[in-house]
Amino acid sequence: MVHFDTPEGATPIEDASGLLIDGVLTYAALNAVETENIVRAVNAHLRRRKRRGAVWLIEEYIRHVHRDMFDSVWEWAGRYRDAALNIGVPASRIREEVAKLCQDVAFWDAQQDNPLPVLERAVRLHHRLSWIHPFPNGNGRHARLMSDIYLYVNGCQQPEWPSSAMSGAGGVRAGYLDALRKADGGDFGPLIAYTRRFLPKEKHG
Repeated sequence: MVHFDTPEGATPIEDASGLLIDGVLTYAALNAVETENIVRAVNAHLRRRKRRGAVWLIEEYIRHVHRDMFDSVWEWAGRYRDAALNIGVPASRIREEVAKLCQDVAFWDAQQDNPLPVLERAVRLHHRLSWIHPFPNGNGRHARLMSDIYLYVNGCQQPEWPSSAMSGAGGVRAGYLDALRKADGGDFGPLIAYTRRFLPKEKHG
């Protein structure tokens, strides 16, 4: 059985039976084939325009994005996990928590008095999806893309994530994990600052 040594904070890959590509034997090789699939998904979803006033952030779309990111690599792409992990909500609560998240984002978007800034809304979406951890794997990358799509829909610049540094050991990944843990406790400042760090410099404003 193939076993991938994942970095700190990544979902362990205990079962590679859903892998659709032969000859992938290391985590680096897996990352390479997944990246090809993800680039296609990013290019597609960050070009699609949403109808003004349309409700686009729904549970089905969240699964659809994950499927587009991993469908050429994993058989379970776009399907919620049914196993317990050392991170994330129990599998039986995933659909309920994703529905709550969609409702919360709709509420944030509808606020007229003292609305949350768009970047903070995107960061909260990113964090909640990571906290729910709905899929067998790829949750961090999926959460970041969903946040990017949210920013795109709202006419904002998206972060230029250092994907290779975030998937390996080192300070960039450690800072990311620390910011996520602080958000778990309700402090979103570090994750907002971390995200802002990778926005295109000329667009900061």
